[in-house]
Amino acid sequence: MRVVSQQKAEKNPAAGMDKKEIVKQTAALLAERFPMRVRLNEPLKNHTTYKVGGPAAAICIPASRAELQEILKFCHQQQAAVYLLGSGSNILVHDQGVDMLVFRLNKCCSEISHTDNLVYAGAGVLVAELVKYCEKHNLAGLDFMAGIPGTVGGALRMNAGAFVGEIGDRVILIDAMTYQGEYLTMKGDKAGFGYRRANHLQDKIMLGCQLRMIQGTREELESAREGYLAQRAAKQPLDYGSCGSVFKRPPGQYAGTLIEKAGCKGLRIGGAMVSPKHANFIINYENATAQDIFQLIHKVQRMVFQQFNIWLELEVKLVGFSDEEEKKVFKPN
Repeated sequence: MRVVSQQKAEKNPAAGMDKKEIVKQTAALLAERFPMRVRLNEPLKNHTTYKVGGPAAAICIPASRAELQEILKFCHQQQAAVYLLGSGSNILVHDQGVDMLVFRLNKCCSEISHTDNLVYAGAGVLVAELVKYCEKHNLAGLDFMAGIPGTVGGALRMNAGAFVGEIGDRVILIDAMTYQGEYLTMKGDKAGFGYRRANHLQDKIMLGCQLRMIQGTREELESAREGYLAQRAAKQPLDYGSCGSVFKRPPGQYAGTLIEKAGCKGLRIGGAMVSPKHANFIINYENATAQDIFQLIHKVQRMVFQQFNIWLELEVKLVGFSDEEEKKVFKPN
């Protein structure tokens, strides 16, 4: 889940410090105040499915929404940049890490409940947990998401989906928070859901959502879940670290098909490889670095562009990469 605070200034006028110094000082103060919630210089490779990435200035795991609000307000006052991380399944973190305070919501937004056919899921809940909860309570409508990695918050922000639907199809209300620590509620139809996007959620922190489900039976839902998982296992390289699909589907095309036709299957840079099983997966095949993966992403884009004049758009989110690096992969050069 990628949401970076909007403070862009390199200098804090009041303190006379640059961005890195502000974050470092803020992290130290938070570690003193919340020693059980804050870990300094935490390697992000321990929190991503790619298993790569350098350290964050600190990782914060609030125990409650009130604690999250308190810490966010403090970070805002200090003008310290923050980043929201779900399960780390759709991101690539730079080898040098990030000069930000990284938040995880797996403790403070982990509730699941339902009344009749309305389900409430916290943003820190794993999608797999939500699917199984619905199955247990005979609630259909999200079984197609079986096997999708990540959290509910991340799924909302990218309108995650597969096979026959997207999570946005079921969302009726969203609880969120601003980076200033203010609560807000939004109707699902105001989120701007589209293909792998939710335009009006990008500057907000997801706290949870209410979903309208339909009646089903546990046996049917279990069978459907197992079927979707079998399809994923047959097509996707689940034995290696990856971010899932690297590229979005171009209009009228499939990214994996274009990559395969361009001759990229099995292509390697360092320890990164284009999966021989599914070409839209770049895997951590053998102790890859983030730079290995990044360079391979760019090479695949260039090879596909040379043959088909289509520039593949990233689905994976880049974290900690410079503007110059990002320019390489966001448009032909």
